[in-house]
Amino acid sequence: MSEYRFILEEMYRKIKTPYMLFNPVAQAGAVPEMDPLDTLSDEELADLLVTNAKGVPMVFPLYFAVEGGPWWLLPYEPQVTIQGSNVLVKKQVSKGEVRGTIKERWAQGDFRVSISGILMGEGGRYPSEDVKTLRSYCEAGKVLVKSPQMELFSITQIVVESWNIPFTSGKANQAYTIDAVSDDIYKLLLRKEDLKQI
Repeated sequence: MSEYRFILEEMYRKIKTPYMLFNPVAQAGAVPEMDPLDTLSDEELADLLVTNAKGVPMVFPLYFAVEGGPWWLLPYEPQVTIQGSNVLVKKQVSKGEVRGTIKERWAQGDFRVSISGILMGEGGRYPSEDVKTLRSYCEAGKVLVKSPQMELFSITQIVVESWNIPFTSGKANQAYTIDAVSDDIYKLLLRKEDLKQI
């Protein structure tokens, strides 16, 4: 085992809740056949150990990027809320005996993504650089996102509809909220070969 791998495993064991608290087999005194860390590569283990600006481990770190630009890790883990919806076309039957509407067609709507967090400056100073960086992403046409939570919903890019930089207590703190919708990649210009596949 390399020294790098040893350090990663020790850090992981110190910050994670012992698995035996949730594993009834381990509580009964049985020894697990394989350590869960053995199934992870060095890169996957390093991804689990992302920490914020103060060194506190993040559960769902959130990265922003614009096309062709570098990834920016939000310095403090924000709270992310994902809301899904379906688009329904409802028809009402006149004088029918069956109550309700007939659902003629439905499609999946965009995911609504709400992000709220805080930026904190060092040495009691206002986090002006982080606020400028956040603003540049909020004003971009589309934002590439990377987060374990969003990967569960196959969200790789969002479009920001509105953002808010409210008054925040403490001169070194700045809260923010972002309201966005998911954005999928669509092929708008089709060739003859593409039409054959439909």
